[in-house]
Amino acid sequence: MYCGACARYITLVRGLIARGHDVQIIPLYTPLKIEGNLALPLDDVFLGGVNAYLQQVSGIFRRMPGFMARLLDSRALLEFVSRFAISTKPSKLGAMTVSVLAGAHGRQVQEVQRLIGHLREQGPPDAFVITNSLLSGLAPALKQHFGVPVICGLQGEDHFVRSIGERHQAQAVELMQTNAESVDVFVAPGEAYAATMARFLAVPADKVRVVHAGVNIPDYAWEGDRPREPFTIGYLSAITPGKGLDVLIDAFATLITEQRRDVRLRVAGKRLDKAYWSTVQNTLAQRGIADCVEFLGEISLPQKQEFLRHCSVFVMPSRFPETRAMAAMEAMAAGVPVALPAQGVFPELLTRAPGGRLFPPEDAATLAGHLADLMDRPEEADRLGIAGAEGIAEHYSGDASTEEMMQVLRALLGSA
Repeated sequence: MYCGACARYITLVRGLIARGHDVQIIPLYTPLKIEGNLALPLDDVFLGGVNAYLQQVSGIFRRMPGFMARLLDSRALLEFVSRFAISTKPSKLGAMTVSVLAGAHGRQVQEVQRLIGHLREQGPPDAFVITNSLLSGLAPALKQHFGVPVICGLQGEDHFVRSIGERHQAQAVELMQTNAESVDVFVAPGEAYAATMARFLAVPADKVRVVHAGVNIPDYAWEGDRPREPFTIGYLSAITPGKGLDVLIDAFATLITEQRRDVRLRVAGKRLDKAYWSTVQNTLAQRGIADCVEFLGEISLPQKQEFLRHCSVFVMPSRFPETRAMAAMEAMAAGVPVALPAQGVFPELLTRAPGGRLFPPEDAATLAGHLADLMDRPEEADRLGIAGAEGIAEHYSGDASTEEMMQVLRALLGSA
């Protein structure tokens, strides 16, 4: 599926290439789905999801010959597997999380060695960037074999680790803190999260720098009028309990059944939890509002652009603290006012780009009030949309994000 963490780094890769730097992307677990038509320097998949899982559960697969490992890492097989809503519930992935964090000492050691061998054939780069700290088990091996700076992204991993159960949580945190010793600098997408992860990883505050997520403004900037009738609420995210679609549906139901308003809800995103999806559908049917909701599933970049241009307001009702907010930033870049939970990166986002309203997490009543107010005051909603788009263009463009990353690279490498 499309991934906010991947989208953040693809924007950086494009920015670095535009500045004349050489970048090589090595996908881990599954092939990447990349929006847009620009060709990028993609390598083969390593540490493939099928391989990593089989090596976790059986010693037989830890001893299989290289050609079989390459077959299991084939793009065709991994893309086939990726069509299905695979469970990524933290509670079921504790043992594998710990093993991957153990790197060359974990059950996936064969895959780590295969990756190191591949990198040796290519020759050492000036620096490695690991996209998130759940992959920091690679850092000691990269440092040992190549001796170049290692940068590690931070993407919300603390929330995942806190959800894997006490037995594995302590092991995972200890390994992440040990791996941090092989990382030269961490990059977080926001100030508050940088401080949170410095404490979580037990590293000095100045070892965590901020590189804000960026969006490609030309993909989303739009000068058309924001739609007012029918008032259309947009949701674009994975459909899982943590993303809080049910909270939005509660607010939406209030607008229709209690306030008798003419509103629509358009939902886009991959269904990753079948039981939760069934609950959402049953709720809509029981409240008699299913006819007012449209489900679009996963959407491409052109479809997303069209989707946002038909939104009167955009809501991202996450239960857990978001660290990037890529979908919200894309909506704001398109001039759509937003309603977001007052936690995670959202307060910082709306301070720098004042394009919406904050509501207490999981508070459907307050969210409904904000939506009703934006519906009743269309000029204010338009003003928020314009202010948000201006703030995103100034602070969260791909160029601004790339420059922040360049500052990190310059500090590690000298002139770059």
